[in-house]
Amino acid sequence: MANTNNDFQVIMLSNGGFYLGKLLAKEERRDEVVKILKVLLKRHRNDLDRQLARSECSEHVIGMFFERNKDKQRRQFVIDLFSNSICIREQMETEKFIEQLLECSLPEKHRMLAAFSQTAWGRAKLRTSGALDVVVDVFSTSDSIEEKLASVAAFRHFVHDNAGMRHLSENLIFVNTVVRDVNTYVEKNRAECEPTVDLEFVQNLRARGEGAEPGGERQDVEEPADRLHKDFYSMWSYDTPQTSPKTSPRRASMSPQYNAPSPSYSFPSSVASSAPSSPEPRRPSEGILDDLSDVESDNGEEKEEKENEDEKKKRQEKSIIEGELWLLTWLSQDDHNLQFLIRADVVDVVVAYLRSTADPDFRTYRVLRRMATHRTDVYRLLDLQFHVRILTGLCASPCRMLKYAKTCKHCDKCSEHGREILREFASHVDNSYGDAHINSQFTKEDFVHRTKAAIAKIVLVKERIRLAKVPALTELFNALAHVMSSVENFKELGKITTYENGPSFVSQIIGALSILISGQKIKELCENDMWYFPVTDGGECVLQNVTSSDSDDELLHFTDEKNEEIAVAPMRAICENSHYFEGMFSSNFVEKTEGIRKFQLQSESCPPEDFRLFIHLLATCTGPCTVVASAEQCANLLQLSDQFLCPTISKQLCADDGPLRTLLNGRSLHTLLPVALATNAHPTLLDTVYLTLVRFSSSEDVTKALEAICQNSTVVNTFVTSLRTFLTTKC
Repeated sequence: MANTNNDFQVIMLSNGGFYLGKLLAKEERRDEVVKILKVLLKRHRNDLDRQLARSECSEHVIGMFFERNKDKQRRQFVIDLFSNSICIREQMETEKFIEQLLECSLPEKHRMLAAFSQTAWGRAKLRTSGALDVVVDVFSTSDSIEEKLASVAAFRHFVHDNAGMRHLSENLIFVNTVVRDVNTYVEKNRAECEPTVDLEFVQNLRARGEGAEPGGERQDVEEPADRLHKDFYSMWSYDTPQTSPKTSPRRASMSPQYNAPSPSYSFPSSVASSAPSSPEPRRPSEGILDDLSDVESDNGEEKEEKENEDEKKKRQEKSIIEGELWLLTWLSQDDHNLQFLIRADVVDVVVAYLRSTADPDFRTYRVLRRMATHRTDVYRLLDLQFHVRILTGLCASPCRMLKYAKTCKHCDKCSEHGREILREFASHVDNSYGDAHINSQFTKEDFVHRTKAAIAKIVLVKERIRLAKVPALTELFNALAHVMSSVENFKELGKITTYENGPSFVSQIIGALSILISGQKIKELCENDMWYFPVTDGGECVLQNVTSSDSDDELLHFTDEKNEEIAVAPMRAICENSHYFEGMFSSNFVEKTEGIRKFQLQSESCPPEDFRLFIHLLATCTGPCTVVASAEQCANLLQLSDQFLCPTISKQLCADDGPLRTLLNGRSLHTLLPVALATNAHPTLLDTVYLTLVRFSSSEDVTKALEAICQNSTVVNTFVTSLRTFLTTKC
């Protein structure tokens, strides 16, 4: 009938929509009429809407939807017409139509019901008739992406209906489905940040360090905040750090103003309504709800057709998740809804989405911030350990756990929002109302409850008078000593998690105690840090060509238990750098009196390769033979330097540019912490290790490190005492 755009234009100018609507009454002509109406609906939507409404064809259109054994394309046309019109929709919006939809068993009825959400009358009827619950049930059980998109688009319209939004928040199926879908999406698209060292940066540090005058301070060194790419605040600190003047305005430590105008938080375009709308001028922002209300329609069908099916599916899945979280954000703006949203699984899923997915919509953090501002439910949030979930999930992001890490916008953003949430939450806890609930937990007999209360007290309460009421700090140190008093206690208490998928109990204690360390102390401990660059060529190996014939110096032969030679070294060099060997070969011991020039290594001391490296260091070699390649090797060398009284080697290992500071991190802490406590081979060794424990270690790293020392009660006592001194002593 019509084949060109001009033909369709002529039809509309001739009031063709009115006559086509009349023709719908004739069953035998419907197929042909529907084909034409589909094209007109796409090209001349508004004109067709007015002309069909005048033809009073709404009853025939409704009848087409319920026709049995007919082409499903007819029902799809009815849904499209209803969704993309105004006048004809007003005629079709009747209670009878909704009742018929609820009673029928057609699979398309759910999308038809969802389309009613576009008007205030339709939303009210969906809510009062129970049809909204039907849409929620389909949203929960359907695996069809199209069904999901239609349902989420329908829920989106309820932002204009407070009663409808409250109905959704009270519907457990709806909230549970959102949690389930987001969890599934996070697991499927997990993108954990892998921090890496900025090698170019540390090479520049080395160059500046080598350019310093002997005995003088290094010049031209950037501010420490820039050098570390971090603030000087502890792992769990959420105070706003002071930043260097050289840092960029958008530092990770600075949080944006909550009510500042933000980019329009529009609903995902793929699930936006396709209803016609003319652009309106943007009103001045009146708050967060205005930021959330900008909705853009999607007119990109042609582009979608060109997309690869897999890419299209991923984009649609992402749009569904963004839509669901968008709805959570809207729901959280009403205090009535918050009582149904303050749940452990809702908090965890939002944190997981922000931290563990690539390119998340960070405005979703507003859900957590609104929870933090809800004073009525402060007790519930404290019982959920809301502060621990935010601190471990957002503030202690992976790239903050590695010194000299490359800057990571994702981790910086997580930390920024986490600190903002915690500052808000602490302001509602650090008063007589919140503090009273924490203090009441100290009266309980359960050890875990009391310790959790002490953690909350130290982390959230800053007022000195309130802190003095209960000895929370003493409680925490006593709890740490009790948890580590035996291997059994560590397994039963230290390694437990106080909530699902949470950090270990002992790491929570360390995290809370880490707040005690001042930023100034962290700054001073890190100020002169350099990077260890192993010697790859050049230098001199004293032992390489040493023989008894080319030197007047006596030689010492070092062997293993099988009498296989490990190394041969000049006795003078060895005795000069080791008080142990000096006494053995220079005093009236059997080795001197009988002329023995051989030392046999016991197998339990260390691997022969590490002892050979130790002898090279003792002999003052400067070549590649002195390279310390791993944290395990560094730990063995520290033990040997302590055993054989070699302070020069300890100093060399623990120097600002020595291997210890480079090889010591969260992952190697379990290797070096026991050695540091057992030997204390250098004055700065324990401080360096403790700084790593409280600032640069994840929950898993802390647990593994403390488990390595809990077998020895003497070491545990030394650890608790020295850690307390380290944390509470000011620089």
